[in-house]
Amino acid sequence: MTRVMEHLKAQKETFAVSPFVTFLRDSSFSPQVRLRFLPSVAPLVMGSSELGASLRGEEPAPQQSFLESPHWAPFLKDLQALDLHSVANVNSMLQLLWGEDCGPVRETLYDIISLATDANPVRRQVLLLALEAVGNECLGALEQVAREFEASTRKQLSCIRSMRSLFDLRPLRDATVEMDLLPEMEQESLAIIDEVFAMTGHVADHLLDYVMRWFENQEKPSRPPSISDWIAAQSFQEFGFARIEALCRSSGFSSADTEKVQRYFDFMTKSWNTRLIGEASPWKSDISDDHTPFELSIALEADRPEIRFLIEAQNSPTSLQTSWDDGLAINERLNKELGVPLDSFNTVKDLFEPKNPEARFSLWHAFCLKPDGRAEIKVYLNPLARGPEHANTLVKEALARLGFANAWRFLSEVVMRRGALDQPLYFSLDLSGQAVSRVKIYVAHRDAAFEDIEAAMSLAKEYKQGEARAFCESIQGEFTAQRSTLTCWAFTSDDDDKPYSVTLHCPIRCYADNDRDALRRIRTVLDPKSHAVLDRTAWALANQTGRRLDEGVGLIQWASMRREGGAVRATFYLAAEAYGFVAPRNQATSWEYASEVPGAQVFQLSSAA
Repeated sequence: MTRVMEHLKAQKETFAVSPFVTFLRDSSFSPQVRLRFLPSVAPLVMGSSELGASLRGEEPAPQQSFLESPHWAPFLKDLQALDLHSVANVNSMLQLLWGEDCGPVRETLYDIISLATDANPVRRQVLLLALEAVGNECLGALEQVAREFEASTRKQLSCIRSMRSLFDLRPLRDATVEMDLLPEMEQESLAIIDEVFAMTGHVADHLLDYVMRWFENQEKPSRPPSISDWIAAQSFQEFGFARIEALCRSSGFSSADTEKVQRYFDFMTKSWNTRLIGEASPWKSDISDDHTPFELSIALEADRPEIRFLIEAQNSPTSLQTSWDDGLAINERLNKELGVPLDSFNTVKDLFEPKNPEARFSLWHAFCLKPDGRAEIKVYLNPLARGPEHANTLVKEALARLGFANAWRFLSEVVMRRGALDQPLYFSLDLSGQAVSRVKIYVAHRDAAFEDIEAAMSLAKEYKQGEARAFCESIQGEFTAQRSTLTCWAFTSDDDDKPYSVTLHCPIRCYADNDRDALRRIRTVLDPKSHAVLDRTAWALANQTGRRLDEGVGLIQWASMRREGGAVRATFYLAAEAYGFVAPRNQATSWEYASEVPGAQVFQLSSAA
């Protein structure tokens, strides 16, 4: 029985940090918001007596009325206290029990009762243990929410407390621990535990999705009649500040740190951020699909996320050359006013000056606020600045000048073994003045297969076999998009023989049906503790521009992962959507702005490789 109990403990620990339980424990949401799902669990409350009887091996009553469930009256009272439902007549009672949103809970309840009814005593006791584990985690979180609600409103929520008795199975648990199981019964017990956690996990995801839909359907703040007019009338500074504030606040940043990010955004966009956004982007910036010249991103790893932004300097009009010249001016300001060193950049500057009129960009700047409060600045240069036929030669020369000759040998012989199908796309330099210099090369893998990505990622020092394939399968599922899957290879000057880290970048907006679907895909690979942070971020940014997550795709542009220092870091790149958003894939035959944006024009997703 020891193995069964250890397996149960592991499943319980995983469930304890699941998106639903994490959401329940997240006090940044009000208690009323966290309990929005309660009407959906009406069948469980109503069927609690029948469930209890089946778990005890008793014959359930042939017919049960509303009044025969000891938890039903307190449940209705709690719904009224929370302003969630008012049962005025039989019809409203039936709607509460048999409504569409109750379906998954009702079906799971029937499945569990069926399992318990057909089980022998040993199977029933294992089922009891699994349900007790799930129930205690949920009730522990719900009791916390109830205490917060009662403290703020002085109203009592009695149903949550009364439900505790349903899962108080300690005597049975103690008896089960003493049992010795035959090998075949042990395997069956493990399977029962997995089945219970799979069923309840499905229900938990449904309940969280119910709350998400409620969030998205809330009345938006007052807007002018045309959302596009409202955004077009703002300056880039105003719009950028608002997007940064929404991102930082939803991520748990303090006002001081939020203002720090905004100050850097203002500093790095100073020459053009007072201009009005306008109805259409005059320059087809490749930073985002709608051509907004800046992008936000959030990196999730430990307790505190990193916040970043990426910008492309603008002029009137903007061109590859003006973007380059204005980017150089940003560098000079960074150097003179903030002491940012430019030695590495100046060493390779002449190589990347744009000569190819078909290049998509010339010079981008990125800012990152680290968890310890440090600010980091990076530049992104274009290996295609002189044309794709010169990209490899250009990157090789740049690495040699910077003292990374071995890095090119590794890239050319190991990473880019498929010839022209593997192409360097971005060349990134840190400008943070650290003792050990760093350089990153992003490689686009055209027409790749899972095996190609797995083979490339397996070269990383800390890589775990199968990790890249699992990430790709969850995020994109195939390799059919216009934008290629990327890998990013980071080298340091003290050891350029092999990369110190490798990051996998998947263009999730090319595969997800909409941004709600993107969040669902991400949940399968993201550390459960970070789910609530990313959910809040997506909701906040979508609500700010007056749309639901299922009304468009591309708010979450890229999803990336890398393993470093024994931990996995996931980063999500978020479109600013100043000029519109792409219609959901399952509702449109072409890539176009969603109908909410009046006067919008159809545009094709540009390919990055």
